[in-house]
Amino acid sequence: MGWKFWERKDTAAAPSTGKSRKPDKPRELPQDVGRHLVAEQDLDPDWVWNLKCVRRPKEGSKSAFYIRIFSPESVAQHNVRVSDYASLDSHMDLVIFDGWYDKENRTVKLDRLIKEAV
Repeated sequence: MGWKFWERKDTAAAPSTGKSRKPDKPRELPQDVGRHLVAEQDLDPDWVWNLKCVRRPKEGSKSAFYIRIFSPESVAQHNVRVSDYASLDSHMDLVIFDGWYDKENRTVKLDRLIKEAV
């Protein structure tokens, strides 16, 4: 019996093609982004740190990401399931901030899309 479950066999149906990126799930705000919202835009820290974000890599850069920030309460209220960055394409009315940030340079550029929620 060849039960070597720890050894992985490559099958013809699923060849290993190197790195495959999984889409990012909703997560806490990155420190630089949260700090930008609190310090630069004078928003309530308690409110800011309760927000969630989804991101995707920016083309041509390893440290820069496009980011969408939303409130988990408003998403739940509208019965929308956020699984990755593209899942908010049809629900841009729930995105509070949209923009990009660079982890390496600590640069943040956000546009406020919903003014009354802030």
